[in-house]
Amino acid sequence: MSTAAQAAHLAGHVLDSYFQRLDSSLIESKSTAVDLVTAADRDAEQVIREELAQVYPELGFIGEESAPAEPSCDGDYCWVVDPLDGTSNFVCGLPIWSVSIALCQATAAGYDPLAGVVYAPQLNKIWTAVRGLGAWLNAAPIRVRPAPPGGGLENAMIATGFPYTVTASGDSTNLDNFSNMQRRFHKIRRLGSAAIDLAFVADGTYDGIWELGLKIWDIAAGQLLISEAGGLFRRVQLDHFNPEVHIIAAATAELMQTMQSTLVFPA
Repeated sequence: MSTAAQAAHLAGHVLDSYFQRLDSSLIESKSTAVDLVTAADRDAEQVIREELAQVYPELGFIGEESAPAEPSCDGDYCWVVDPLDGTSNFVCGLPIWSVSIALCQATAAGYDPLAGVVYAPQLNKIWTAVRGLGAWLNAAPIRVRPAPPGGGLENAMIATGFPYTVTASGDSTNLDNFSNMQRRFHKIRRLGSAAIDLAFVADGTYDGIWELGLKIWDIAAGQLLISEAGGLFRRVQLDHFNPEVHIIAAATAELMQTMQSTLVFPA
């Protein structure tokens, strides 16, 4: 965990050097016109890769900006890295973005996180977790909150996001889910960084999160944060090696049950 945290801090320095100074010539599109990547993403990933390799040269590496269409881990253990989660926020000058690093074990069922870090430099927050040992925010232990402020599930604050195919039709856009959940819970938030959303569930800021079409590097560290903080995390698509997964996470079993009964996920 300390090695991952050091790598995250180094990447944070790189990203801070670009933040609000990013020339438009350094911004490109990937899968769609709104799926952005920048020189900052790539430079941060390279710094992370080099730092981790210095300490653990034998471990595999899966990074968002260098991974193939179907990423795989060479060996039993690998780092799973999103060097800049929230790129759209970053390029617009919104300070809600993060670095996500997880050490995962590759098993027959998929990638199981053993240690994880989510670092949000502009928020001055670093969330860390180790399997079986707990989760922390800025070195202080954290737990999911037992109930929403004000009492009752109707006061739950829940996060979500939208896939880059939001202009498509059908359940894959998440728009119907958003409408149904807004009617049920009202306090729905969309920040633009799944890693931060997951960390906010772990530290008790949020009560839950759901999202469609995430990748392993979006969720690996945050999944462990929530589990180690006493929350519940579910991948709706059970094939852990699928390039895209849908997720639900909640602080309590009651909220998880209600969310599962409200949400509809595409096949």
